[in-house]
Amino acid sequence: MMQKGVKKMKVFVTGGTGFIGSYVVKELLFHGHEVTLFARNASKVPGFVDHEQIRFITGQMDDASAIAKGLKGQDACVHVALSWLDGTAMKTLVNETLPSVRLFQMAAEAGVKKIIYTSSIASFGSAPNNDRGFIKPDTYYGATKAATEAYLMAIASQYHIQANIIRPGYTFGNPCVEGGPLYPDHKIINMVKSALANESMSFIKNDGTQFIWAGDLAKVYSTLLHSDELDRGYYTAVSTEFRTWAQIAQMAVSLLGSQSQIILEDKGRPEPENMPIDVSQIKNIFGFSFKADAYMKEHIQYLSTLEL
Repeated sequence: MMQKGVKKMKVFVTGGTGFIGSYVVKELLFHGHEVTLFARNASKVPGFVDHEQIRFITGQMDDASAIAKGLKGQDACVHVALSWLDGTAMKTLVNETLPSVRLFQMAAEAGVKKIIYTSSIASFGSAPNNDRGFIKPDTYYGATKAATEAYLMAIASQYHIQANIIRPGYTFGNPCVEGGPLYPDHKIINMVKSALANESMSFIKNDGTQFIWAGDLAKVYSTLLHSDELDRGYYTAVSTEFRTWAQIAQMAVSLLGSQSQIILEDKGRPEPENMPIDVSQIKNIFGFSFKADAYMKEHIQYLSTLEL
């Protein structure tokens, strides 16, 4: 389906068979783009197999020849893939940062004009959670994201190409396509399991975040892709609503008619601000913002139907 007013592009996507990536690919297909999907397993998501707008290139992030083949003739590169991180600095550098930098370099050399990189709010570390100031990562995951951000901006400057960075927070949602995966974190899944079993659940008081539904996150990618003006930007993508884990658990208890008790452990964590993570960049530039509660309720209901 081609959307009116949108220039059709050829887009190289990494991580498109993963959770966030599958939503991004679905969004790109909706807008009529041709997707070259770089994946280790071309049959992982049956809903994408034999799709007329999708071309598969099979390979891993260290397979330069496969990447070069996939990048040929592409207008844009959307990098969503994440390597497994094992907690050591050097392996994180080798398995995550270096393959990403090589991808950006190869994309630029192949004539790709737009690059979108999936970073994370983890890149902020102990710095204020906004897109206007410095970052101070305090984990290897945050450090690899921050380093990759810096290299992308340098490559974009050297090759005079458009580059933008998206920093998602905790992203949730149902599978969006036949055979599509769930997100890898099991916190919400375990809450639903406990609620269905009427088990008590314990949480740290005031511990939570600003969640985002994956479908809303995908809209950030398409908005950046379709703009020829937005360049060298950083966009934190979360909802405007801070919710504690205890609140999400209570949502599950109420929706599922559970008898589970919610227990709070007070470890001195202060009451959160209304919106600890600043999302004004997206709101001011794109003109929209996100709320997650309604999607979270739908998601909890969906999880309750699965054999968990």
